[in-house]
Amino acid sequence: MEIIDGQFHEPSPPKPIGDEFDAATSQLINVELAREAIDCVGVDKALAFASQPYIEACVARYPERFGGVLVFDHLADDLEEQIATYRSKPGCLAGRNLVANAATAELRPEFREGKFDRYWSYAEQYDLPLFFSTHGWASVMAEVAERHPGLTMIIDHLGVSQSPVSPPRDEPWDKLDGLLSLARYPNVQVKLCGAPLLSSEPYPYKDVWPYLHRVFEAFGAQRILWASDFTRMRWLPSLQATDTRYAPFKDWKYYSDCLNYLRDTNEISESDKEWVLGKTVRRVLRWQD
Repeated sequence: MEIIDGQFHEPSPPKPIGDEFDAATSQLINVELAREAIDCVGVDKALAFASQPYIEACVARYPERFGGVLVFDHLADDLEEQIATYRSKPGCLAGRNLVANAATAELRPEFREGKFDRYWSYAEQYDLPLFFSTHGWASVMAEVAERHPGLTMIIDHLGVSQSPVSPPRDEPWDKLDGLLSLARYPNVQVKLCGAPLLSSEPYPYKDVWPYLHRVFEAFGAQRILWASDFTRMRWLPSLQATDTRYAPFKDWKYYSDCLNYLRDTNEISESDKEWVLGKTVRRVLRWQD
């Protein structure tokens, strides 16, 4: 089956490479790190959640392997023009709206102040799918889904806050009902990302399945897309060096484990796997070769 990773951030070498390379060469190295990573685990394509220059570098070098998702400046004077022309660029597939703060798991005040409203309106008008980073505030997205029924919405990270980078929670699934409440809106999809971080068991993270089954029952496999966010899985050592909240965490999650717990499970059918691991993201983002 085709496997598409629905999220990674720009990687970088584990050690600084110094000043011996110019900016373009350094960026190319980061492209190759991403290409090498997806090759190592058998991923066919992947979505870079990154800056426009890095997205363009990935797509220019490997147009058949990479697409991009951009966080737009929602206050930009030329926001409409940016959104209207974005999808005409090779590999530019979607935008992202940071409605909550990942570091604190708090709703950004811009949401209640209406400062994201035109972002959503333009995205709906110009058929730009948006990923919504809610970090436990998925329930508030109901009003967006109701006001913009033509907007393709994807709720990041199962709609819950995940540590790292959000603060650790005693019950990491306690906000899942907020996500499930959105299933009644046909324009809302789910990004199945970070479930291993919500597990209290080693691989294959069997304790996540009672919760994931609720997501599958509510949305169906054709509205769920998988993402590894493998670059975030590598941040734990640096976070532990600066923040004592992360001291209890003993290990990071391997890219292969973040895929194989889902690909190799008997908890869902092979047909569901085909949708979640590739066909859903193709459909939702209208991603054509």
